[in-house]
Amino acid sequence: MFWRLSWSSIGKKAQQKIWPRRATGWSGSLPRRIWGSMNKTFCAAAALVWCAVGAGCSTGGRAVISGPGDNGVEYAYSQDRRTITTHTIGSGGPSILIIGGIHGSEPEGLWPAQRLIEVLKEERWPAQIAVVEDLNPDGSTLLSRYNARGVDLNRNWPASNFEASYKHGQEPLSEIETQYAFTLIQRLDPVLVIVLHSIHTGPFVNHDGPGRRYAELFAAAADEADAVYTWSLRTDMGYDTPGSMGSFVGVDRGTPILTIEFDRGHDEQSATAALVAGVRAVVGEVVLR
Repeated sequence: MFWRLSWSSIGKKAQQKIWPRRATGWSGSLPRRIWGSMNKTFCAAAALVWCAVGAGCSTGGRAVISGPGDNGVEYAYSQDRRTITTHTIGSGGPSILIIGGIHGSEPEGLWPAQRLIEVLKEERWPAQIAVVEDLNPDGSTLLSRYNARGVDLNRNWPASNFEASYKHGQEPLSEIETQYAFTLIQRLDPVLVIVLHSIHTGPFVNHDGPGRRYAELFAAAADEADAVYTWSLRTDMGYDTPGSMGSFVGVDRGTPILTIEFDRGHDEQSATAALVAGVRAVVGEVVLR
């Protein structure tokens, strides 16, 4: 990308100018660490600006979005031209964004998300709720954690802890699927984001940013509604998540985000009951605030 190449060349000169080793007598290790932190922060901020103005930051193409229709449904397209469908229910009040799936090897959230959409459309809600059925339809087709280009969409965000690699993408928002989700966040400015996953040690609710109260409410409601599984709250995933949606949305952006981890092989009916109950609980809290 132009901004990345330009900053790289400027950055080396600036580093030499700001921290001349002989002039300061420093060992140089501390200035380099400080500079590395500044550079990473700048790159994350530049990624936001670059994509926000529509300059196109993907080596895999640009996100194509149809825009919401009269029925509140809009379509975007994955790398392999599969449809990414988003339903927006309600038109007033605070916005909430829910993503039904981001890893194709974790399909347990897809069916509950579709059922949630049906429930949402049957009732009146004091909030605007947008539900992305599946952000990674290519991965779901292949039962793969990654998208069609082999990138983990939950490591491709312009977070301050982003780490470039083949599996994370060489740059933040290099994938058209994450570009689309990013545009949704920019447009909706949600007060809460919920992303559905599954894990062998589930079910539980994890949160990033100032979302503990929402996580507690969701976990309690899900546990009461789920006739099969016991839900809990976990404040730590137990491993690093560089460039994750939680890191960007929750930590850097300061927006509460919940990671809903169903159990692998979670019964669809109980998973749906847990999701609907959890969403009801957090929507009520959002409206009260």
